[in-house]
Amino acid sequence: MILLRTLVASLIFTAAAAPALAQDYAAPMNAAGQPDLSGHWTNASSTLLERDPRFGERITMSDEEAAALPRNSGQMTVGGKVRTSFLVAPADGQLPNLTPAARAKLEDRRAEFPRGLGFGRGDNPESMTLAERCLRDFGSSLGPPMMPVGYNNTYQIVQTGDHVMILVEMIHDARIIPIGGKHRPDAIRSWMGDSAGHYEGGTLVVETTNFRPGLAFRGAPEDITLIERFTRVSDTQILYAFEINEPDVFTAPIRAEIALNATKGPVLEYACHEGNYSFGNQLQTQRLAED
Repeated sequence: MILLRTLVASLIFTAAAAPALAQDYAAPMNAAGQPDLSGHWTNASSTLLERDPRFGERITMSDEEAAALPRNSGQMTVGGKVRTSFLVAPADGQLPNLTPAARAKLEDRRAEFPRGLGFGRGDNPESMTLAERCLRDFGSSLGPPMMPVGYNNTYQIVQTGDHVMILVEMIHDARIIPIGGKHRPDAIRSWMGDSAGHYEGGTLVVETTNFRPGLAFRGAPEDITLIERFTRVSDTQILYAFEINEPDVFTAPIRAEIALNATKGPVLEYACHEGNYSFGNQLQTQRLAED
């Protein structure tokens, strides 16, 4: 079923692909004969996931619009063109809605925490957000999908013949992706879901499922399948794409493209740990407020 869904998604998103990139670039190969994605990369950008409605269905800005941007605006550029959003499907660059059934599941999950999670709760350390507890990022830089946040957007990719490791600067996590491997049993769910990869020509394709509850993309149920594609498009850029084709969850297929641009290493330590010293103060303050 997953393989069939992946094939259908590929056919759908081929039709929705962004403007063609230069066809004469040949990605370097590593010692294992795989496209070489290794190195240090950053997806830092001021481009947003969803598109400003004024651009309509245009994936790229005109030369005049790009020239009018403030200097050092940080907008994402792919193939020499400034992108209007990460989303390339749906065509209008807006996230589709959850289906009624998926929305009901999300509301049921939220109802379990009527006082909310995070700074205002403070019942115990476990009630704090995963980001405060240094277990996960506070956005989606860890992924999947891997999207930029306000800072610490650097990644290091290391390849062997049968694995790919992506070291994430935020929360210093490491994604270890087996190549050609099988998914773990459904009962085993990690912070980043369960990923398995393979190569299609010059592209690394990673399929992730078995997310932990509440950690799938934008409130989706944890059993969705998310496809990532890493394609080296120049000596200094990887085009990273993610796709979700779940008609029972979203009202339309989703595809986004994000540039990973070469940067200097190393990835420095993100000094965050679960024994956050401020927790004692936060919990004590909460208890005093309740007296």
